[in-house]
Amino acid sequence: MKIITQTNRLFLRPFSVTDANNFYLLNKDPEVLKYTGDKPFTSINEAKQFLLNYKEYEQHNMGRWAVCDKKTDQFLGWCGLKFHPSENKVEVGYRFFKQFWNNGYATESCQAALTYGFTKLHLQTIYAHAHIENYASHKVLEKCNMQLIKTFNYSGMPANLYKIENPDIEIKQITALQTYPVRHPVLRTGRPIEDCKLTFDDHQDTFHLGLYFKNKLSGVVSLMKLNNEKFEEQNQYRLRGMGVLEEFQGYGFGRSLVETAQTIVKQKGAKLLWFDARLIAVGFYKKLGFTIIGDQFEVPKVGPHYVMYKRL
Repeated sequence: MKIITQTNRLFLRPFSVTDANNFYLLNKDPEVLKYTGDKPFTSINEAKQFLLNYKEYEQHNMGRWAVCDKKTDQFLGWCGLKFHPSENKVEVGYRFFKQFWNNGYATESCQAALTYGFTKLHLQTIYAHAHIENYASHKVLEKCNMQLIKTFNYSGMPANLYKIENPDIEIKQITALQTYPVRHPVLRTGRPIEDCKLTFDDHQDTFHLGLYFKNKLSGVVSLMKLNNEKFEEQNQYRLRGMGVLEEFQGYGFGRSLVETAQTIVKQKGAKLLWFDARLIAVGFYKKLGFTIIGDQFEVPKVGPHYVMYKRL
């Protein structure tokens, strides 16, 4: 049996088809589903089919997990992380049999799931939502140090939205020179260190962002106030020099850098963000909502590129 993470009293493991009966009984209780908006399973077989079709672990390297008692192996409920592709966000959630409420299991397992998301998956932000009248769930999220952001409409029900940031990740402004330890191995491999310098690096309107993981510089990006004649907007920023060290790739650090840069230039009044994207990075930027304009072109010593942009 694979254990994802554990606490003093509990362990969290992947779902199994043998959990079908517990899933059926858990969702059969109207009080358990009261604030979820979910419908109960009509049969144990339906619950079994749900588990057979559950592909979150393979698709997103995370998911909801069975929460079990360490001493007895008893299934108490579930807790875990869910990736929402349409919003590009990860959310923590939990659900327990009523007989196990008020034992601290939700808080304990939620904290374990958050720690796993931050230390193993290197997530920058994790969200959660709870119906505005689900006061017990609000207390759980507050005990887990999640911060209330707003009240909003979630799938037709009024809910509070919470979030928590990874304490090991920090994005802050740095100098152009400080970007070199990432620019050089990622973007200028095998070339002289002097080739890391970009035109307009030191311009007064240029700024550079560094992403630090456990105080180690892991990724960088630079933003320059430059207009491209392909676009009518007069207040434009160009993104350049975006890179993440190989050991930190695959954890969404590049996405975090681009999204942070996008927020900052928008606050500065920019109407459009554009850049020359390497061919291998086009798919990455498309997922972030950027669009190609024009034909492919070659950048000397670097390779094929496309101009990509997003209106802000």
